[in-house]
Amino acid sequence: MNTRPTDSAQLRPRRHLNLPNPAIPLTLPTRRKLVRSQAGGSNNVVIIGAGLAGLSAALRLRGAGRTVTVIEAASHVGGRCATETLTSAHGEFRADTGATVFTMPQLVVSALAAVGRTPADVGLQFRRLQPAYRGLFTSGRHLDLHSDADAMRAEIARFATTKFGASSPAECERLISGYSQHRAWAREVFSAAYDNFLAADFDGPLDLVSTPAAASDLGHLAAIGAFGSLQSVAHKHLGDSELEKLFTFQALYAGTAPKQARAVYAVISHMDSTMGVFYPQDNIGEVAEAMAVAARDAGVRILLGDPVVDVDIADGDIRSIRTEQGEEFTPDVVISTADLSVTAELLDRPLQPRTRLLKYNWSPSAVVIHGSIPRDITESWPSQRHHTICFGEKWDETFHELVGRGEMMSDPSLLVTRPAVSSPSRRFGPTEQFEPISILAPAPNLQRGTQRWASITEPYVQEVLSVLQQRGFSGLVDSLSIARVDTPQTWFTEHGYAAGTPFSLSHTFTQTGPFRPRNRSAFGINNLVLAGTGTTPGVGVPTVILSGALAARRITGGGVR
Repeated sequence: MNTRPTDSAQLRPRRHLNLPNPAIPLTLPTRRKLVRSQAGGSNNVVIIGAGLAGLSAALRLRGAGRTVTVIEAASHVGGRCATETLTSAHGEFRADTGATVFTMPQLVVSALAAVGRTPADVGLQFRRLQPAYRGLFTSGRHLDLHSDADAMRAEIARFATTKFGASSPAECERLISGYSQHRAWAREVFSAAYDNFLAADFDGPLDLVSTPAAASDLGHLAAIGAFGSLQSVAHKHLGDSELEKLFTFQALYAGTAPKQARAVYAVISHMDSTMGVFYPQDNIGEVAEAMAVAARDAGVRILLGDPVVDVDIADGDIRSIRTEQGEEFTPDVVISTADLSVTAELLDRPLQPRTRLLKYNWSPSAVVIHGSIPRDITESWPSQRHHTICFGEKWDETFHELVGRGEMMSDPSLLVTRPAVSSPSRRFGPTEQFEPISILAPAPNLQRGTQRWASITEPYVQEVLSVLQQRGFSGLVDSLSIARVDTPQTWFTEHGYAAGTPFSLSHTFTQTGPFRPRNRSAFGINNLVLAGTGTTPGVGVPTVILSGALAARRITGGGVR
């Protein structure tokens, strides 16, 4: 009898594992405290920031009848999930300058539904990237990550044959069985964690067990090993160092090494590897643009290129907000989606944990090289995928260097993104002979590292390009035309990100769930709500969208849709 785990319903099926009807709440109403002005008002809401969190909150608040104004410092919407026009020696091109891995698009569907719109109404169409990634290993082998279970099992069979030979069917079956077990386990973790922990905010630690459902889910997570080591669980299931990398590298998003990360963070890899990675028709910025169109059509006012410069606080409430161009607002409630350090500076309040004995730990940062390259060069590369992760051999040492010692990677693992692979409309030039490319290299943040970026950026970029060229990306060094390089220093100087990282606070135990900065009464201000990467649930595209929904719920009450 075949006892291999399948994708059939688990003990705790959840409707959000499939694309939901937007009219059905994703999470149930809770007894969280609501946010009001001292006069009791909540009708007039100002949102600082037009990224995914701010737009998510704006749509839900407008759908609930609130008057909403969104103020954005940049000239475009999208925040850390935007597309900008850059210029290289090859000409102008569109570059995805923030997140490029988009999961759980049903959250966007639900946000749009709050104002009675669908993605089709605003010209937004998602397609699943198959595969989501290609992993390249120093052994010369590669492995494509598919969200379809059968396709992934076939890919693992191919991978096992190249690794162990066709005469080792037992090894092949072992890896396939281990993958199936890990997939089923990660799905169960996600199912138990979503409603009460992932799509949730907190007034205190007791909210972890505030309802029978929450207490039951917490106990179930403990029973299935979700609070052990992510690396240990992956090794137990998969038993292959290369395969394990593809299912644990996402811990870097949480700012910690797989060995130190709690196994519950398998929810991140579950989103990638089971629920799927998606992409709009042309560029990642289409998501925020579509949300902004729906918000404006519903009556939300969005100000672009006009940063907040003054916030007047009296008796524990924000009384007025003034922008650089002189507009003044007197909101009942304010939602700030800006980086925690930017919000602290606007409010003239210290950026520190509630418990002063603790110190904030920030996630590693990144160097991101944006440029363009001739397509006749890329045709010979070892990967023709939208996303390629080029793993180094010293995987564990990489995390010690980045997170522990604040050093540059000695054997770098790198993310290469080529959107024109799945969106041919991104090709440019007289004969469409060029394509955009971005290369992300994790780097120490400014809290851990002591690098002098003004002097090391150029040689480090050349080092990264040389490493990739040695790993098979032939012609990269001579053919890449660089348009922009983002570094920890530019993240800090140009965007104000704390510790120079766009990934905000790491998800250590003391910075997760009820211990992460709470979204209510932030910085001691009664009518301020936080959303975005620095508060609950945390870092990542779906969690940021959820944070906007949770911020709106602090004002409207009810469930999160």
